[in-house]
Amino acid sequence: MDSPPIHMDVDRSFLPLPSAVKASIFESFARQNMAEHETDVRSGIQKLLMNSYGISIDNSSELILGNSSQALFIKLLLCCIQESGTFLFPSGTNGYYLSAAKFLKANLLIIPTQLETGFKLDPTALESFLSAVSNPWVYISGPTIMPTGLLYRNTEINEILSVCARFGTRVVIDTSFSGLEFITEDWDGWNLQTCLSKLPASSSFSLSLLGGLSFEMLTGGLEFGFLILNDPHLIETVYSFPSLNKPHSTVRYAIKRLLGLKEQKAQQLMDTIAEHKQILRSRSHLLAEMLSKCGWDVISSRGGVSMVAKPSAYLGKTVKISGFESKLDGSNIREAVLRTTGLCINSSSWTGIPDYCRFSFGLEATEFERSLECISHFANLVLQI
Repeated sequence: MDSPPIHMDVDRSFLPLPSAVKASIFESFARQNMAEHETDVRSGIQKLLMNSYGISIDNSSELILGNSSQALFIKLLLCCIQESGTFLFPSGTNGYYLSAAKFLKANLLIIPTQLETGFKLDPTALESFLSAVSNPWVYISGPTIMPTGLLYRNTEINEILSVCARFGTRVVIDTSFSGLEFITEDWDGWNLQTCLSKLPASSSFSLSLLGGLSFEMLTGGLEFGFLILNDPHLIETVYSFPSLNKPHSTVRYAIKRLLGLKEQKAQQLMDTIAEHKQILRSRSHLLAEMLSKCGWDVISSRGGVSMVAKPSAYLGKTVKISGFESKLDGSNIREAVLRTTGLCINSSSWTGIPDYCRFSFGLEATEFERSLECISHFANLVLQI
C-alpha cells in the first residue's frame, strides 16, 4: 500500500472545526490569570443536559471532570469491582469499553441483542439477566447507540430504566456519542426527568451520566469528559481512587465559552451543527448504498458517525490475496480489507455483534471518498463485481 491507511475504526469526527470552536480555543490560550468562575463549566453542563435529555441536575449531584469519558468510565469500572458487582453490556457496545472491562478483570456479562430490534437492549432480556446476578451495573449508550448509530426512543429508555429500578441496578448512560442525530423525523428525544420521577423507590438504584462534548459541541480532538453522580457512596468510592487528570484550565475556559454559545443558540454555531448533521446524513446514505451494492447487509445509521454492516456475500469464501489466505468470517475480514485496500474497519470481534463490522464515516472529505473506493475495490477482488 503506497497510501497511508484510512481509519474507519475511530470514534471521533474529523469534520472541520467550526470557527466558534477555533475562536474559543484561541482565546483560552491568549487569556492569562483566569478567574475560577471563567472556567466553571457546571452550570453550562447542567443546562445542556436539561435541553438535550430532559434531566435536571441539582447541586447535590457531583460533577467530575476528566480528559475523556473513557478515563471516567474506568473509574466506574473500578467502583463496580470494589462493590463485587457485575457489569452488564448489550451486545453491540463500543469495543474499547469492553476491552477496558476485560483488562481490569471486572465481572461482566453480555446481554444478547437481536437484529429485529436493531441490536438495542431489550427490557425482557435485561430482566432475565438482572434476576440472576447480585450488585448489577448496566451500561447504555444513548440516545445515539455506539456503534450502530441507531437511537433509543424515550419510551424505550423509560422501559429499560423501569426494569433497572426494580432490581436496584446502578445504571450508566453514556451520552458521549450523542448530539449529532441526523434522522429525527419520527424520534421524540428524551425526557429523563419525567421517567425518573415515576420509578419505584430503591435504595440501591442509581443513574450516572457519562459524557463528552466532541459530538455535541463539535470540539473535535479537544479532550474533555464529564461524569454526573448522585449516589453518595458512589461519589465517595470514586474519590477514593488515585486522582484523575483533569482538563486544563484553558480547555475548561473554551468549553465554558462554547456551552454559553450553545445555550444562546448563537447563529453561526447552530448553523455549523446543522451543516455537520446534513453532511453525516448524506455520508451515511452514500456509505450504506456502496456497502449494499458490494454485498454487505447494512443497518442504516440515524445519528453519530458510524454504522454496522454484515459481509454476507463474503462469509465462507476462501481468499488468497496480498499475503492473506483464509476463509472469510466476521472477524478476519478486517485484516483482509486492510491488507488489500488499506482500509481499517472494526470487525465483529470489536462490535460484539456476530458477523457485523463497524464503519465510521466522520472522516475528512477526501478520506471518505477513498474509503468508498476501497470498499468497491475489495468487492472487485473477492466477488469480481
